[in-house]
Amino acid sequence: MKNINIKNFFNEKKLKKGGLTTITIALSLVVLIALNLGIGKLNWSKDLTKSKIFTLSDQTYKVLDNLKQDVTIYGFYQSGQENYTVKTILDQYPARSKHIKIVYKDPAKYPQLAQKFSKDNNKVDIGSIVVENGSKFKVLDPNSFINADYSNPSAPSAQSIAVEQSITSGILYVTSNKSTTIYTLQGQGESEISPQVANQLSLENYTVTPVNLSLKDASLKEDSILLVSSPKRDLSQPEADAIKSYLSKGGKALFLMDLTENDLPNFQSVLNYYGLSLQRAITVEGNSAYVSQNPISLLPDQKNHDILNSLIDNNLRVLIPGAQSIGISQNKRSSLTIEPLLTTSNDSWGKTNLKTDTLEKQTGDLNGPFNIAVAVTDKSNDPKVSDTRIVVVSNSTFTSSQVISLSNNANLDFFMNSVSWAQGKKDTISVRPKNLDNYTLQVSGLSRLTASAFVVLVIPATILITGVIVWIRRRKL
Repeated sequence: MKNINIKNFFNEKKLKKGGLTTITIALSLVVLIALNLGIGKLNWSKDLTKSKIFTLSDQTYKVLDNLKQDVTIYGFYQSGQENYTVKTILDQYPARSKHIKIVYKDPAKYPQLAQKFSKDNNKVDIGSIVVENGSKFKVLDPNSFINADYSNPSAPSAQSIAVEQSITSGILYVTSNKSTTIYTLQGQGESEISPQVANQLSLENYTVTPVNLSLKDASLKEDSILLVSSPKRDLSQPEADAIKSYLSKGGKALFLMDLTENDLPNFQSVLNYYGLSLQRAITVEGNSAYVSQNPISLLPDQKNHDILNSLIDNNLRVLIPGAQSIGISQNKRSSLTIEPLLTTSNDSWGKTNLKTDTLEKQTGDLNGPFNIAVAVTDKSNDPKVSDTRIVVVSNSTFTSSQVISLSNNANLDFFMNSVSWAQGKKDTISVRPKNLDNYTLQVSGLSRLTASAFVVLVIPATILITGVIVWIRRRKL
């Protein structure tokens, strides 16, 4: 047997190169494993959706950063079958605040826990989310996480997602000690508020209560908001006096006033006291930049105001389908501040003949521009009494489900921002739904061919050539 020189064996060039290669590969693996573990702990992710569905809004971050109470959020799902979208959004809450705890439970395995929250017409089932703080809780129905588009009533479709909106509103609800009452005026043939508006008011923790001021003992309590939506008949004098008395004591109100066949003198008297009047003429817009589909479907100019700034920043337009105009008195009281919110262009006119068959401008029609919505502040001289705040919109149809959908929810934002402003919430926390827009990547034929060639030819050829070069070099060693 040939003797092997161990010293020479370890000095061979091939062994040295092979050992160096082995060490390099081992070190590379160690580095890759370390990077993988480190990046995993950093939990880096990127939300590539256009409307940032999986990213919490600044409003939610503000709520979480100011949270002082511990809140538990229960997600009721079968183990391993959690809704991906809901879970992805939910898991961001405890990552932001140590006061938030997320617990996933199967209602079939924990029936007593599910039964605990199944009260007051609430039923906890698969997909339900419950937000709890002490003895106070709020059950979120999974059906409320998606808002439908009713622009085609026969075939409504999913339009926006409201998971974050619902959860953040639930946190505000269980950690708040107070709920504002919104009184909806009844007795004059008023329109009911749409499901979208009712749902949004509930999410933002408002309590909606009807009130008929003609009934005995009916009253408007302090720290509330009066909502008047499209009255068809006039107020009685005692009802008008009751509203004036309420407003004079720092009351808040929204008047959504549609054009009616007859004048409403007592409603007019309430508005006149605050420097406003309703001009009974249908507004026609002559500038195509301020209309949608037809000259009376208005996309009015939006003025800089706390109510509209968020819409302007997001390039959203309020849609007002058919409106009268709002006149502003030149002899208003010095305590009044009247701010136009929505206005038409100089090319608009008002049709005074409501029975005419044409929208063309005729003799006797009013000349624009017109105010479509205004905000009024009546400053109180008593430091113990808050300022009166009123928003008047010369149309109520803008709050209907169909028109809200057509406006891409801008109308809902406008309405809710008006409520918040009337209440005096300067820094209101209001999370809005996020659009579920479907975008298809458009790729040209040349781009598809180039990508296919790169994957089918370039990458395999590169690997093959690299392998041949390595093999040749090793053969020469």
